[in-house]
Amino acid sequence: MITKNSEITPKADGRHVKLAGFVQHYRDLGGLAFIKLRDSTGIAQLVLKKGITPDSEFKKMEEIPRESVIIATGTVRKSKQAGAEVIVEEIINMNPAKTPLAIEFMGKVETDLSKRLDYRWLDLRNPKNLLVFSVSNTIEQSFRQFMLEKGFMEIHTPKLMASPSESGAELFEVTYFKKKAYLAQSPQFYKQMAIASGFERVFEFGQVYRAEESRTVKHTTEFLSFDMEKAWVESEEELMKLEEEIIVNAVNAVEKAHSEKIKELLGREIKTPKTPFPRIKVKEAVEKVAPHLLEADEFSELDSEGEKKLGEYIKQKHDQDFVFLTHFPYAVRPFYHMKREEDPTLTKSYDLLYKGMEITTGAQREHRPDVLRKQAKEKGLTEKGLGKYLEFFEYGCPPHGGWGFGVARFVMQLLGLPNVREANLVPRDPDRLLP
Repeated sequence: MITKNSEITPKADGRHVKLAGFVQHYRDLGGLAFIKLRDSTGIAQLVLKKGITPDSEFKKMEEIPRESVIIATGTVRKSKQAGAEVIVEEIINMNPAKTPLAIEFMGKVETDLSKRLDYRWLDLRNPKNLLVFSVSNTIEQSFRQFMLEKGFMEIHTPKLMASPSESGAELFEVTYFKKKAYLAQSPQFYKQMAIASGFERVFEFGQVYRAEESRTVKHTTEFLSFDMEKAWVESEEELMKLEEEIIVNAVNAVEKAHSEKIKELLGREIKTPKTPFPRIKVKEAVEKVAPHLLEADEFSELDSEGEKKLGEYIKQKHDQDFVFLTHFPYAVRPFYHMKREEDPTLTKSYDLLYKGMEITTGAQREHRPDVLRKQAKEKGLTEKGLGKYLEFFEYGCPPHGGWGFGVARFVMQLLGLPNVREANLVPRDPDRLLP
């Protein structure tokens, strides 16, 4: 039975153990040598002592490169410096690492991101990266538990589609036997189909695909999306309140489980946000940050710089990292977003910005088939091009709404990562299809 490094504590004094992991560092002082052994739970200090550890084990370690996989047996002893350490009796070299290492990921100077991603399986050995995906896992589990407790059903929708799920742009076309198919840009149509089927509350974690030639720090061509859809929605405000709850719950879970490690490895404080999050209409937001926009008029969406400046404005005025951007013009929204009764040029939709970056788009959907047909036509879409979508609403469908939430962007902003690729296990972008 392998003992985890996290179990090597003063309480284990005198216990005989078998440890396994990667050799992070080896230092021989002559008659006394130290190994830093890393596993998924942390680092254990192994000590080789003349008179206790056989000479053969000293010799063996001289031939074991850094990052090799070993198994070591020995006895736990209390230590003033390390708290507890393992006095080694035997070492088995399970898998020696190739030298030199393809990338550096544990020193003060790391290899640049592009090359680190070329050797992602090595890059992920960095405890910082293990922490990133531990946090991501906590968030995902928190979201899932929250939704289940609220009476939502988890569904799994197709990722191969006969027609576009958003628009005709940004599509990955694939050969499907003798037909054309597309990778899903979102589970939007199928979430709505579930509502029309009477499921009432659904959510999904799933990969989505965007054929965007964007090479920015916040874009990838494949990413994990957390989507939900809810029946009997009366306004988008209901969706925003639900999203506030789920975010507060998730950040609180991260704070409880990982705050010490995040501070130690990333130098960041995690604090659960307060609600309600500020709301600001698009028109007002554009006026606030107009000098920083590429196009400054009431029908423009905020570009990246505009989002960043709005985030700074909200932080200064409200001491908040989150802000809901509301009342989007219909001109810049999909055909299935519901128009506002008081002003049909605007929609019942919103974006959620976190520290100056969009992480969510949400809206109340249009559920009336005659209105949907009219709006699709206004957007230049044909019924044939929409496949079965419009038929979902022909046999009765409740009013409903939902959102799509970019998990990696959320993790990126929460942990202060410089690039969203670092929050994707194996990222895909216009230039990267390996490993």
